[in-house]
Amino acid sequence: MLDKRTISALSYFSIFFGPVITPSIIWLSNKDKETTHHAKWALLTQTTFVIGMGIIILLYNYVPFSTNSADTVHFLSLATVFFIVVLNVTIILFNLIRGISCIVKHLEDNWARC
Repeated sequence: MLDKRTISALSYFSIFFGPVITPSIIWLSNKDKETTHHAKWALLTQTTFVIGMGIIILLYNYVPFSTNSADTVHFLSLATVFFIVVLNVTIILFNLIRGISCIVKHLEDNWARC
C-alpha cells in the first residue's frame, strides 16, 4: 500500500493525467487528515485550472482575437486569455512544487495551513 506522502503527491501530480477526478477520489476515500488536506488543495487548484482552460477554449472558438486597441472586445478577450494562461502556468508550477515537497519533505510543513 502507498504511504500518505505518495498519495498526497499523487493528488498534486494528477493535474497531468486526471485533474479534479483524482484529488476528489483521494479526498473522499482517504481518512488521513494530512492526505485529505493536500487532496483539498490539489482539488482547488485543479478546478481553477480546468475552469481557466474552459474559458480559453470558449474565447478561442467564439471571439476573434485582435491586437487593435480600438476594437475593445477582441482586445480584452486576448488580454483575458493571456492572464488565464499565466495563471494556469502558475497553477501547474504550484502543483509540481507541492507534489515534490510532499515526496521530499515530511508532511509537517505548515506552509499551506492557513
